Amino acid sequence: MAHLYFLHNHLEPAPADTPIDADQPIVEVLNSLEIGEACFLSSDTRESLRSIYTVENTYLDVFPHCLIGSFAVPDKDHVLFDPRCFAFYLDATHLVFLDDDGTCAALLDEVASQGVLKQPTVAHCLFEFMKLLVKNDLSFLADLEDRMEDVEESIIDRGMDASSRTMLTFRRKLLRIDTYYQQLVDMASGIAENENKLLTHEESRLFLVLERQAERLLKRSLTLKEYSLQLRELYQTQIDLQQNNTMQFFTVITTLFAPLTLLTSWFGMNFANMPGLDWRWGYQTIIAVSVILVIVEIILFKRKKWL
Repeated sequence: MAHLYFLHNHLEPAPADTPIDADQPIVEVLNSLEIGEACFLSSDTRESLRSIYTVENTYLDVFPHCLIGSFAVPDKDHVLFDPRCFAFYLDATHLVFLDDDGTCAALLDEVASQGVLKQPTVAHCLFEFMKLLVKNDLSFLADLEDRMEDVEESIIDRGMDASSRTMLTFRRKLLRIDTYYQQLVDMASGIAENENKLLTHEESRLFLVLERQAERLLKRSLTLKEYSLQLRELYQTQIDLQQNNTMQFFTVITTLFAPLTLLTSWFGMNFANMPGLDWRWGYQTIIAVSVILVIVEIILFKRKKWL
């Protein structure tokens, strides 16, 4: 269902069938079936919007009299799921979103309810719309960092079996978020450059602010991606330490019984005239010597801190 908004002193929702003046600034959300009814869009523009609105990519095309772009916004609750995809068209008086899942309408309703438009222009509305896309992203990244810190503590304390899949999940999430922020920085930069002179100087400055905000998010996500690599290295280090401890244990056990092996091998030789074979207390003596050897070795290993 189409959603129509007028720009007066603020963004104001209006019934979809409201008459529209040719020069009146409007914001509209259309789905893939309704886009064909937008008479102010050329057929090439409509086809362009149809071709890009489901593409999982955030990018911008600059034309002499308009801007056309697409968004692929990751779902912060399910980052590894398919992103929310939609496209937009911007000229001097029209801002049109092509969206089939209601994301754009919800964000524009929030812009309208806040009444934050200082300038009633479609470019300023796009700026406020893009601000909402990253509104809570710092909190999202902070929450992700907290969960990574919990995993780090569990690895160190060995209170949880942190697997390689956990490390891989963090890395995949951050890779997708990192790609999104990089593309968002490029889009904001492209709009701020104002190559086709569609925006005023003040509007260009707003998108420079948005570019810097996206860059901060990008730097934070890159930091977390490096952190995820450190977690993976820490996890591998703990595995190596555990393997080393296991090998040390078996080495100590082998060393403990090495003298006993020599002793039993020595007296296991089948020489007919071997001394001590007929001694009455020979068996008990070998047992006592073996126990003494083991005790001496244990004391020595304790002092060397091998046990």
